[in-house]
Amino acid sequence: MIRRLRRQFILVAMLSTLAVLTVIIGVLNAANYISMNRKADMMLDLLAENGGMFPAVFMGKEVDFGELEERRVPPDNGKNKKPGAEKHIKDRNLFSSETPYETRFFSVFSSSDQTFMAYTGRIASVSEEDAVMIARSVIQKYGSKDRYRGNYGNFRYVLSKEETGGYLAVFLDMTQEIKSFRTVLLYSIIISCVGLMAVFFLVCFFSKKVFKPVEESDRKQKQFITDASHELKTPLTIISANVDVLEMESEENEWSKSIKNQVKRMSGLVEQMVTLSRLDESKSLEMNDFSLSDAILDTAQAYLPVAERNAQEMTLDIPEEIIYKGDEKQIRQMVGLLVENATKYTLPPKGEDKGRILVKLSLKGKKKIITVWNTVEETQIGSKERYFERFYRPDESRNSKQGGSGIGLSIVKSIAEAHKGKVSAESSDGKSIQFEVTL
Repeated sequence: MIRRLRRQFILVAMLSTLAVLTVIIGVLNAANYISMNRKADMMLDLLAENGGMFPAVFMGKEVDFGELEERRVPPDNGKNKKPGAEKHIKDRNLFSSETPYETRFFSVFSSSDQTFMAYTGRIASVSEEDAVMIARSVIQKYGSKDRYRGNYGNFRYVLSKEETGGYLAVFLDMTQEIKSFRTVLLYSIIISCVGLMAVFFLVCFFSKKVFKPVEESDRKQKQFITDASHELKTPLTIISANVDVLEMESEENEWSKSIKNQVKRMSGLVEQMVTLSRLDESKSLEMNDFSLSDAILDTAQAYLPVAERNAQEMTLDIPEEIIYKGDEKQIRQMVGLLVENATKYTLPPKGEDKGRILVKLSLKGKKKIITVWNTVEETQIGSKERYFERFYRPDESRNSKQGGSGIGLSIVKSIAEAHKGKVSAESSDGKSIQFEVTL
């Protein structure tokens, strides 16, 4: 149990760390990506506002564009430049006077009669023909929009419709920025993986130290239960033998009968405590293929006389030849405890004269589902998961009368979990309870 809790603690810690690292990496790289595109869009806006090239005055300094000024043929003889552009440029603190010489871009202007003119003086990897071809592709897809931003390979571009009916497309080379972004992303993932491994080893190391006193306490508790159970068996055996001798010397009376019943109850409780302790300590099961159908049928049929004596109607719905790989002895014990619990506490619902029990085996995909359903006089609708808690008894008077210890269903849960299964209990109508084991 403690080892399972330690594993769960490590799993939760690692999942939490992974979630935090994922969020941090995601936020940082998303912010980096957004910042990269934002800066690119600001540069594109600057170029688009000036006819697809840098202005003559940039950041307050004169810039000699050389060939650019000679080849530039504005669509409206220079009237396209917006008033106050220089002041607008000065407000862009992301740029410097070196920006025009560091930026790789090309521009393509398309007139209303589909005549294309490309400027590629600031990029070496794209020819004028390639620039026109790329611009044609973008205009065909998004020419219906007045303004559109997008990505074309390693280029970030802006396409704007001019008042003359033509288009201006400016493409900014983002190769270096994309490489830088991918490098940062890769390194952040690698560092996070290394950090996650470091956290894993640290959590394993410190959790072992933290859980060591708890494991020791749990071990001593289990050892105490085992030792106490063995010590109790001897006086119980002696008491039972003495009662038998007394009954041989004198007739059986209500006192001797009561003593024998209490000894029997105490012996059963001790045996269940030992069984539960062994299940907690057990590290391996005798896993073999066996007929689950036969195991359930044989176990349930043994309780048919008990149900008949209690005026209960027991129905068995067990398909044939369902094979399961597990510990057959423990599975039989689990089914026996469930059926025994049903025969003890089955009562006819209000308005009926007979209690009913159903033992069923069904398949759901690869899962085997064992269901034990029984009627009760009255109960609350909803989950009954507390029934599987150790020593939990919902009705003290009735459990005392029936000899219940509150351990049987805990053993059922332990056996199911040892087989990687799960248990549940619920009432859907307030007149019955259904116990279900999924293996």
